[in-house]
Amino acid sequence: MPTEEIFDKEIDKVVEKKPKRKLTEKQLENLAKGREKMRLKREADKLKKEKGIIKEADKGAKQDQKEQKKALKSKRKTMKEINMEKQKAILDKLEKEEKKKSSKREEREALYHTLKLKCLEQAKSVKEYTEIQTALDGIDEDILHDDEKLKDYAKQIMKPYISPNTE
Repeated sequence: MPTEEIFDKEIDKVVEKKPKRKLTEKQLENLAKGREKMRLKREADKLKKEKGIIKEADKGAKQDQKEQKKALKSKRKTMKEINMEKQKAILDKLEKEEKKKSSKREEREALYHTLKLKCLEQAKSVKEYTEIQTALDGIDEDILHDDEKLKDYAKQIMKPYISPNTE
């Protein structure tokens, strides 16, 4: 039975272990402080990483917003330029129309003055001259440039000179 002897253990021999080292109060306090400091540092690092991720996401969003603002600004500029061009074209058109109207007005006024002079030259007496002049002086610019008003005024002035049979 030599094999059985190998498995037999001696219970009598107990190895004595060294007792655990005990720390003093000051050492325990310093250990707690160190652990707290490391815990805070880990939390700070974790927050920095999260903020970094958030900042990167924010940077991307901010970059997109900047690009959108730039695009909108350039679009506004082009819209302003287009609007300015349209406004200028409208203004030019109106100015041309006004020049055309003013030239027509001037032509009509010049014609009126020449006809007035011809009518006054046709007068055979002072009384006839004053009657023609008062009749023609009653024509103001408003009447002169409105055909209907001019016709009505002419009928009114000529009424005493036209016989009632011709109406």
